[in-house]
Amino acid sequence: MSFARPLVALLVTVTGLAACGADDAADDPDAGPDAGPGVDPTEAVYDPTHVVQVDIELPAADWDAMRLQSRPLSTLFGNCLAQPFPDPFTYFSGTVTIDGQRLTQVGVRKKGFLGSLDAVKPSIKLKFDEYVEQRFVGMKTLTLNNAKQDPSFVRQCLSYRTFTAAGVPAARCNFAHVRVNGTDLGLYVNVEAANKNFLRRHYDDEDGNLYEGTLSDFRDGWTGTFELKTNETENDRTDLEALTTALEVPDSQLLGALGPLVDVDKFMTFWATETLVTHWDGYTGNANNFYAYHDPTSGKFEFIPWGVDGTLTSAENPFGGGGSAAVQAMSVLPRRLYSIIQTRDQYLARMRALLDDVWDEPALLAELDRMETLITPVVPSADRAGLAAALDEVRDVVMTRRAAIEADLAGAPPVITEPLRAAPCFEDIGDLNGTFSTRWGTAGAPDPFSTGTGTLTGTISGVPLSVTAVGATAGVDTDAMPVKYQIAAVALLADGTVGLVVFQIEPSVFGPNRDLPIDWSNVLGVVYHYTPSTSAFVLVGLIGSGTLHLGQAGTAANATISGSFTGDLISSPF
Repeated sequence: MSFARPLVALLVTVTGLAACGADDAADDPDAGPDAGPGVDPTEAVYDPTHVVQVDIELPAADWDAMRLQSRPLSTLFGNCLAQPFPDPFTYFSGTVTIDGQRLTQVGVRKKGFLGSLDAVKPSIKLKFDEYVEQRFVGMKTLTLNNAKQDPSFVRQCLSYRTFTAAGVPAARCNFAHVRVNGTDLGLYVNVEAANKNFLRRHYDDEDGNLYEGTLSDFRDGWTGTFELKTNETENDRTDLEALTTALEVPDSQLLGALGPLVDVDKFMTFWATETLVTHWDGYTGNANNFYAYHDPTSGKFEFIPWGVDGTLTSAENPFGGGGSAAVQAMSVLPRRLYSIIQTRDQYLARMRALLDDVWDEPALLAELDRMETLITPVVPSADRAGLAAALDEVRDVVMTRRAAIEADLAGAPPVITEPLRAAPCFEDIGDLNGTFSTRWGTAGAPDPFSTGTGTLTGTISGVPLSVTAVGATAGVDTDAMPVKYQIAAVALLADGTVGLVVFQIEPSVFGPNRDLPIDWSNVLGVVYHYTPSTSAFVLVGLIGSGTLHLGQAGTAANATISGSFTGDLISSPF
């Protein structure tokens, strides 16, 4: 009996909740540069030809505490869609040197939602005035993304620049080389935050409501997760309510209702560009990773892209999309507009215009080549082959994207029949308790009952488990990037099928006599059901909260791995 390990597919699906750390934006509006009229010193911070050097110093205990902070799934979705998702990350005081400029008492914290969380190379937010009144070239914050979901490192900068070329307000972006306490963390992506400085650069009036959308949409029951990033004291969200109400009217009244509330023409460009760069985890593809700004000058909402590290890919949207290369409409605003012939045709014309005027393959490839030359020396030599392969994947998308869209537009307008993106709500479905004893190096063994033993009890959907035997394996999870360790308890059930409880563990927290919280980024617990007669794996759920106890745990060949686990089982909506 052989057992595959489908963790990669699971991670691709679930981490789509947020690619690039949706907690980042304007938590404190920047005061703005003070370098005099016509001079913006922040341009140098995002100079595309420069790799920013960032050195962070903070007590070792604080660094360990910071990098191991995470988001337990049980708290993340405890009140599904009722409110902005809680931020579990706290600031630590450190000294930061940026391109030779040294600042002390800087706030340093981890950032990210799910997909970008990492305990070894965390995404980092620097807040210069967290403890004392100070700025770095007029800026209050710096955002350093680890590009965990983009091994090419270039997708964010290429995509933001494509939005900019299309006329959509988008973040400036370049690269950074980060060291913490002298340890080289390697290459990061330095992305401009959406804050007062950003608004000031793109709008005549920066005093409107700026909302961050994280699994957020303008439909009943979905607006609670919009996080207001400006004017928090007033907290007047009636503009959200007005747009949500307008999107509920019949098709015949829709454009009249939307006209005073949304700049529909600008939204068309935003929508078409999200689709063009395959931003499946953005607003139009997943009701996720975006900003909506209520511009006081026009009185209308405009949209700002965010979290684009999963773009420029040939992979299909794991949340659906109807199979169209030219149209993605998994949230309510694009779906309603696409249902009306006038605005559907306007969108399709806008997509064709982007292909004619913005999507310039030779220029994109030249920029990609320039970026590769710039960043390759910063990447460890052992990782450069992987970087080159990832860059070639992006090149392939650049070269094939036009043909895919044109083929989709060649006949009748694409038809989108798939339902809107479903609510990302988890449900408690049971509990599990178990033990395991095995040897290091047995992960992936064809017969886990010969490589270890254990116990498993619990209930799923009110039905007690009926277990006849338990095996176990442990070792390196070769499917995970970066490398993770894996422990699996494999249970033969009374009906002849198999249950698998698989733990993916961050190597830096692995060791003997440790109680590890099952918290998504450091320890992920996944439960599968396997039917040997059909070789079919089914995802049963995730362990939303619980503890993995490691008694004996070593990584020498055949070292004993033993311990226990307990946790609540939650269903996945994906």
